[in-house]
Amino acid sequence: MQQAKSMILHLQQPVAYQKAPFSTTDAEKAYQETLSLLDGRPVGSEGCLALSSTCNLLFSGFQDPPGEDTRLAVEQGLVQPLAEGPYRIEAGRYEFFQLAPTNHLQELLEHIPMLFDGPNCIYVRLLKENAIAIVAQLWVVR
Repeated sequence: MQQAKSMILHLQQPVAYQKAPFSTTDAEKAYQETLSLLDGRPVGSEGCLALSSTCNLLFSGFQDPPGEDTRLAVEQGLVQPLAEGPYRIEAGRYEFFQLAPTNHLQELLEHIPMLFDGPNCIYVRLLKENAIAIVAQLWVVR
């Protein structure tokens, strides 16, 4: 397997998520449910799974696509009003990997180097990029 290349992401403000419309404590099941749910959602929707270093599910959240005002503000680099939600990715410095979703969550996590020695929290973001494509992002605190 070829390792995904990483980038460093400096998140300037938190990203908030609403509670996912399904209930599970199993990370693999949450991953599958999120992929399935995004299939029928509008472009720009996203799901986020927060995992502990031992890959236990900490939360599963969702976000609707951003509105036009938000998109314009992001393009201009303006600070966004803080969104409300029970879950969030806090502002900070993250190592960031972007790749196609895999059939199973564990296959996706294998793209994080040194996982056994690594992050206390892993964020798996799944974004509906267009009508037929979902992209996976792995964020780990650095």
